[in-house]
Amino acid sequence: MAHRISVHPGRVLLDELDERGVAQSALAAHIGVLAKTINEICRGKRGISAAMAVKLSRALGASPEFWLNLQKNWELSQVDRQGMRRIKPLVA
Repeated sequence: MAHRISVHPGRVLLDELDERGVAQSALAAHIGVLAKTINEICRGKRGISAAMAVKLSRALGASPEFWLNLQKNWELSQVDRQGMRRIKPLVA
């Protein structure tokens, strides 16, 4: 498995909001979620679900796949690969 360097999707979201001059609470109201939800994503305390990826896509223009790929890459980068070495391929 390749080593992945990744960034939490919340960091990307925060940068996008900063560039646009949009408050987290304004985005939350616009897409119909609690401001706390957007804040937790931006702080890296919450991930991005498929539904949230679609909402962000509609509001910000990037594809849902973009947001989900950020999330997937982040999650894979957080796996303790050393601990997984003991698992050998399963043979039938």
